[in-house]
Amino acid sequence: MFYNYIKIGWRNLMRQKVFSVINITGMTVAFCVAFLLGIAAYFEWSYDQFHTNKNSVLQIYTAERMADGSIQNNSSQAAPFGPAIEKECSAVQSATRFGWDYEAVSYKERSLDLHVTFVDPSFLSMFSFPQLEGDKNALQKPSQILITKKAADKLFQGESPIGKLVQINMNNHLKPFTIAGVMADVPRNSSIGFEVLCSFQNVIAGLDDPDTWDNQSYQVFAQLRPHATPAMLEQQMKAVIHKYRNNKLSSMKENGVTPGPDGEMLTMRTFLLSDMHFREESNTGGDINPFYPWMLLIMALLIVATASINFINLSMGRSFTRAGEIGLRKALGAVRTQLIMQFWCEALIVCFIAFMASLALGLLVLPSFNRLFSYHLDFSILLNVRLISWTIITFFFVTILAGGYPAWLIARTNLIEVLKGKMSLGKSGFLRNTLIVVQFVVAVLLISSTAVLWQQLHYLRTRPMGFDTEQVISIPMTGNVDATKVLARMQQQLNGDPHVISSTASYMNLGAGLAGGESTWKVGFNFKGHDAKTVWVPVEYDYLQTLGLQLVSGRDFSRSFGADSNTVIVNEKLAAALGGGKDVVGEHFEFDGQQIQIIGIIKDFNFKSLRQGIGPLALKLTPSLQAAAIFVKVKPTDLPGAMAAVERGWKEVVPQGDFKGSFLNDNVNRMYEAEARLATIIVCSAILAILISCMGLFAVAVLVIGQRNKEIGIRKVMGASVGSIVALLSGGFLKLVAIAIMIATPMAWYIMSTWLQHFAYRIQIQWWLFALVGMAALIIAFFTISIQTIRTAFMNPVKSIKTV
Repeated sequence: MFYNYIKIGWRNLMRQKVFSVINITGMTVAFCVAFLLGIAAYFEWSYDQFHTNKNSVLQIYTAERMADGSIQNNSSQAAPFGPAIEKECSAVQSATRFGWDYEAVSYKERSLDLHVTFVDPSFLSMFSFPQLEGDKNALQKPSQILITKKAADKLFQGESPIGKLVQINMNNHLKPFTIAGVMADVPRNSSIGFEVLCSFQNVIAGLDDPDTWDNQSYQVFAQLRPHATPAMLEQQMKAVIHKYRNNKLSSMKENGVTPGPDGEMLTMRTFLLSDMHFREESNTGGDINPFYPWMLLIMALLIVATASINFINLSMGRSFTRAGEIGLRKALGAVRTQLIMQFWCEALIVCFIAFMASLALGLLVLPSFNRLFSYHLDFSILLNVRLISWTIITFFFVTILAGGYPAWLIARTNLIEVLKGKMSLGKSGFLRNTLIVVQFVVAVLLISSTAVLWQQLHYLRTRPMGFDTEQVISIPMTGNVDATKVLARMQQQLNGDPHVISSTASYMNLGAGLAGGESTWKVGFNFKGHDAKTVWVPVEYDYLQTLGLQLVSGRDFSRSFGADSNTVIVNEKLAAALGGGKDVVGEHFEFDGQQIQIIGIIKDFNFKSLRQGIGPLALKLTPSLQAAAIFVKVKPTDLPGAMAAVERGWKEVVPQGDFKGSFLNDNVNRMYEAEARLATIIVCSAILAILISCMGLFAVAVLVIGQRNKEIGIRKVMGASVGSIVALLSGGFLKLVAIAIMIATPMAWYIMSTWLQHFAYRIQIQWWLFALVGMAALIIAFFTISIQTIRTAFMNPVKSIKTV
């Protein structure tokens, strides 16, 4: 029986090739998009889920109350913090400290810049990173390291790495290490990454005061004991704060900080390892908004829903041409269930063909999808049992939604009516119109959101940052590089080059360079009895000149002043906080055992992304700086030639090092890759939604206008013009699109206004933007249906009256 339904359904589809092609094409594209966006969303949700202890391992961060009542979160902790909570907190089974850097790992004549991570031995039992071979207790000895298989293959080129001696740059000194084991490569869906694991004792050995609680530069993870809870640990850590950071609490109180509702000014908080990927407080994860995967899934569902609406409308529209068939089936004894099964099988055939075609299409476009959205996905992710189950459930739900309802509606029609060749689906016209409105609401909503998002992205990329982005090249210092010597020799190499104006170095790169992001170092100090906190940036001479920073008071660092190594230049934000409206140039404060003098004030500039406001900043002259980046200002007349000249200079100084120089405007643009990716996804979804909606609108127009051929013929005989007939036929559909515009516009305004609140610097949404989008939607809809309306309006009226 089921085979008979399939066979008849196939024949019906072959007789209606135009509508079958429209349905199959729409559903194929929709399923393909749903697959790609769905596996991307699933991949984001899969981050850190492979860890066995994902629900008992926590990352700890600090929530510090400020004098104005705000709270600053920071995941960086002091080196003694990990051992302290292991000792003081009964809820903690083990803790590990975590710090990392890119360092040059050398073996014989080969050297690679690798991601070296410093951890405590408990790291291996806490996290589920498999060790493939070697000593399981390797991290107990500071002189031993573990290396991932991929890194070992690159460094040793087929040799066994076990027992090999390598050298790693530690505090600007090469230190030997023995490779004691090989780790499996870190999965792509891990917030924690490494290529080399090294004992944290090497970090302790390099600290001047390993017991200080003032230097907070490391992440700390804790594993709970059985039956312990995060709330229990947070409660126990209050005693740790009062025991070890009492001086900090006293200083906060003197500065006017008041306790929060829990009675604390400084609180240690936690979040689970399973949530790390979406937590902003984490320095290792937190690189994605938690709504992002939901947005991908919503986009996928909207596209599938739009194609399903086409299917429903076309199925109901075609029912008018199948009145005789349905009546004959009913007269021969077919019951409602059999009719529903027949129509559902036709929907099943369409969806199955579209499903298989979408898999083939997905395999073809997946590489382009990965490049476009910076993913590394493959279809092997579909082998997950949970994902396969949801795919099957979604597939049958779509077939029931797209084919089941029209089948039920058609099967319940009156037998006498259909035997007369007539068919009335009651309120199906209302349903059809409602579904068309829903389609265009989705399309207009996506187009409006795209327009706002691109405006904001353009604003972020073009708004002045307060420093020179066009003429300055930043060169990140990575691996086994002595930044002080490199800067000096680079300046010698570039001295006299016609392309170069000046050069400098800094502990902080600007923007997202090719070797990393916009890392900052925040410190606290006492100024006239009050605590102050600022981003602290060690810099070399000529920093202001090279970056084009504007001095508003005082003077720049100068080689003519021998004592400038104990001076700072502050930005207007910090100067206002310290001086309360008074000029602070010439004032002193104590930091790290030294008396520091403020010699100048610079105009505020955005040293972080425009998602954040400008914070306090202090530039500290530090000769012989181990810099994070070198900056070279070049003349604007030949920027490609200037980049080539700087690269040649680098190769002369560091022949074995990779040149990762980039202009600062490129660094700034890279800071907004997440927004650019979001914009691209919405643009693609909007285009697909409008195309699928127009396909459905065209098909419905063909069916509806076809039922009015006789009316149109009579109107033409009575003298109606072609223009009036086109207006008559188009008016009903354009009204539906206008209703969709009125519904979608306030929705888009609210959604995008909420999204813009995440940016300290943002555009104002203009009314004309929605007017343009509305006009575009009306024009697209008009041209879609005008193909059929104009053709119908020019038909011979005599033929129309005779044949209908």
